[in-house]
This record gives sequence, structure tokens and C-alpha cells, in this order.
Amino acid sequence: MGRRRPEAAKALYAEVEDRIARYAATAPAHTLAARALSEPSPDGTDPLGQAHHWLLGVDLAAPVVLRTLFLLAHHPAEQEAAHADAAAGTEGLPRLRACLEESVRLYPIVPDLVRVTRTETEWRGVRYPAGTNVLVPMGFHQRDPEQVDGGNLFAPGRWLVPDAHGDTRVAPFSHGGARCPGEHVALLLTSLVCAEVLRGHRITAARPALDVARPLPGILDTAALRLRLTRR
Repeated sequence: MGRRRPEAAKALYAEVEDRIARYAATAPAHTLAARALSEPSPDGTDPLGQAHHWLLGVDLAAPVVLRTLFLLAHHPAEQEAAHADAAAGTEGLPRLRACLEESVRLYPIVPDLVRVTRTETEWRGVRYPAGTNVLVPMGFHQRDPEQVDGGNLFAPGRWLVPDAHGDTRVAPFSHGGARCPGEHVALLLTSLVCAEVLRGHRITAARPALDVARPLPGILDTAALRLRLTRR
């Protein structure tokens, strides 16, 4: 039984890859798959190899949108700034995207990152050989008060300063070669959905209530969140 399960998973994965490839071969020119095939790729890379990450980005969009709108409900000034972004049709929706990134920083999509050291590494006086597995608990790492100013508060402005996305103290989509390939798809989808909501509505109430002057809770039960929208 233990042998058949990995074989079945490999077969399923191969079938998914085949279906993606067949779709991409005749996909309309505006689609992500068609554009991936039309753009030059480095030698040895599969332009469709990250398609499952794109789909994962779509799958996770709903909870990110809900948590972001919930946080904006408790931060009226940020909500108005994000609304102005959406109403003006600002290219890239930078303020709104900053709110989304801050939401993912506070409530990571992936709770832990697993990395492997490339060289011998010293950590708190102990030396570890290359190839050591390292587990990074993102829920703490990105809120660590000794490293991140206002780490337990909702502060989207931190994403609007120069080089903010290179700051390894915060990594909602990781960093380096292992950076999430679904990042841009996820931010594009979630920013467009939030913009559509904020363009015509104001979020006037949300449950449960938060005291935004105190550290925000470490976990939000997405299924329990409730929002009240009124037309602008």
C-alpha cells in the first residue's frame, strides 16, 4: 500500500501536467499560459512548470481578500486611502497592494518555511553542517518585536518605502530563488477584487471587533469573519 500511493500521486501529477500543456497549446493569446509560452525562457526551464503555483494563488485569494477587508474595516483611514487608489484607477493600485501584503504578513498563507543551509552555518554559538534543515515559523518571524517595528500592528505604509520587498525580516512570499511564483498572480487577483468592493462600498462594521491600539491576534478564523457594506 505504501508503494502504490507515491505511484498514484506521480500519475495524477503527470496527468495534470499533460492537461495543462494541452490547454496551453491552444490557449487564447491573452491568457497567462499562452503568454508564458510566448515569452523567452532561460535554457532548461519549463515555462509552464509553475502553473500549479498559479492555480494555488487563485485558490488562496478568497481568504486573503476577506482578511484584508476585515482589517480595513478596523482601520478607516487606510480604507479611505485604498478606496482613493481604487476610485482613481491608480496604476498597480500601490496602496491597496500594500494593504494586501501587510495582511499576508500578519496572517501568512504558509505558516512555516522550510529551508536547507548551503554551507556550514553558525547559529547562537553552535555550528551546523551544510544541508541542515531550517524551519522558519512565519507567524512569529514577521511579527518579532525585536526585528520588526510595529510587527503586531496593521501598517501598510511599510510596503511603500524603497526596497521594502527586499527586507528579509518580512517575507510574505519568501525571498530569493524560492520566492513564491504565484505571488504576482495572487496580488493581481486580490487587489482587483478588493478594488471592486471598495470602489462602490464602504465597510462600516466588522465582527469580531478588534482593538487596533493593541497587538492584533495571531490567528483569525476566516470562516467567523463578518463584514457590513454600505454603498458610497
